[in-house]
Amino acid sequence: MSDVLPAWTAITDWLAVHAPASHATLRPGAKVGEVRSTEDELGLSLPADLATLLMVCDGTVDASAHDRDPDEYDPGLFLAQHHLLPLEEIAHVRGRGGNTDPFWDSWVPFAVTDYSLPPWGGLAVDAGGRLATFHLAGGEPPSEPLTSPGYGSLSEFLVALAEALTQGTGPLAAAVVPGFHRGALVWGPLPGDGAPWRSAHPENGATT
Repeated sequence: MSDVLPAWTAITDWLAVHAPASHATLRPGAKVGEVRSTEDELGLSLPADLATLLMVCDGTVDASAHDRDPDEYDPGLFLAQHHLLPLEEIAHVRGRGGNTDPFWDSWVPFAVTDYSLPPWGGLAVDAGGRLATFHLAGGEPPSEPLTSPGYGSLSEFLVALAEALTQGTGPLAAAVVPGFHRGALVWGPLPGDGAPWRSAHPENGATT
């Protein structure tokens, strides 16, 4: 049984209490018909865990489209420095209607590191549920294979994210530290002595 829904609930409940600016970037879930329509456009079925996630949260709001200080940290990057893409953007990044680059094969990109630029990198999942990172060279899919970020599946990644946020422990928290910056979840520590950032779990030895 997939852990996507309980892990996502733990993540969003935590954001609602501790990082309301990040919680505000969450979009409502997609309808089943919208998922099926996107699948028809892509010519493949979305991985089950990804479809489940998108039906409770159809990505994040593009904060770059709003009147936001460009020097501010983007509150939508709560997914371990990634944006969760809406269905429409997933289809845009991957390609649709027979225009999909052969590189993607059965992989579906679902998160990117920057909404305001072409997707230079992000996360993807395949039909078997495997999770991987991708990096685009000059805006084009690379010839090299996708690489594993250390989590076997989307479900495992979300479980690790929930643990990092709620407890400050686990494999994800060993690499980056969840913290707060003006009501948003920001992974740090941030550079500079005067950075207005504080760790979510200073008791675990994180820099504040």
